[in-house]
Amino acid sequence: MAKIAIYGAGAVGSVMAAKLARAGHQVSVIARGAHLQAIREHGLQYSAGYDTFTVDVTASDNAAELGVQDVVICTLKAHTVAASALSMRALLAQDTPVIFAQNGLPWWYFSGQNVSVADIDLDPHGVLARYIGLPRTVGCIIHCPSQLVSPGVVKQHGEAACYYLGEPGGDVSARLLKLQSMLSPALPVTVVPDIRFEVWRKLRINMTSSLLTTLTLSLPADIMKNQTLRLLARQVLAEVVAIAAAYDVRLPPDEEDVLLNLSQSLHAPSMLQDLLAARPLEIDAQLISVQQMARAAGVSTPTLDGLLALVLQRLTATARHTSAVAPPTT
Repeated sequence: MAKIAIYGAGAVGSVMAAKLARAGHQVSVIARGAHLQAIREHGLQYSAGYDTFTVDVTASDNAAELGVQDVVICTLKAHTVAASALSMRALLAQDTPVIFAQNGLPWWYFSGQNVSVADIDLDPHGVLARYIGLPRTVGCIIHCPSQLVSPGVVKQHGEAACYYLGEPGGDVSARLLKLQSMLSPALPVTVVPDIRFEVWRKLRINMTSSLLTTLTLSLPADIMKNQTLRLLARQVLAEVVAIAAAYDVRLPPDEEDVLLNLSQSLHAPSMLQDLLAARPLEIDAQLISVQQMARAAGVSTPTLDGLLALVLQRLTATARHTSAVAPPTT
């Protein structure tokens, strides 16, 4: 069995940690606060339908305490990854792969591509390229609706999940097949030759649900009951397809399937969860960077532009009101 560290034991990271630990792997998690304390004291509890179990995992807020790992899976939010790059190095042997599983455009997206957008810096100051490096990086796109319901307790909404692994440079490598063998059957891993296709397929869902749920504080299923909001969702989906096509990624014509899935979703997307918990949002990776790509390619995105402007104004106003009612410091 392998030594596997989950760097960032939020909802998705905790699901992965629980399932890998139950499969017999030696799992460590980087966590913090009450979640860290609960895992240390009571173990990590997982539930999905009738499947409920608790596992013991090594938990710390200091990567240096965990030692070198066979695999590192980074599930931090996109805007926090770079700040943890140096700390993550303590987990790495010379050939330890790092699987990056984030929503939005990943930091490695333009690596090895003939196209780039000057205004988009997915790796500020080259921190991740320097401390982690592209050669050890593996891309990962996860479809696993989940939520931390309390410290030490993670719930997966529905038992189905998909984990797509791919090399940033494309193709199916021996390393990918080895990782697939290692992580399965604990996680339903699929190796893909073009991980950027999966990036855009997930982006299309994330962008649509994040924009509308964040503005309305509503679940996707409730939004889809409103015909005007459903039309806005349809327009966002179409605009994302057009942006992807401008960068040679052809998404399938399954708009109705995506809308149907949203209509059935009673799960709060991660951006809505972060908003309600007063945590920073993945605005840059999920929304602003994609808008910049559209503008660079000359793709018209009126619906995305309007909804994003409303989201940004909401965040500005919320910060201003929160500051106005904050108690004075002493």
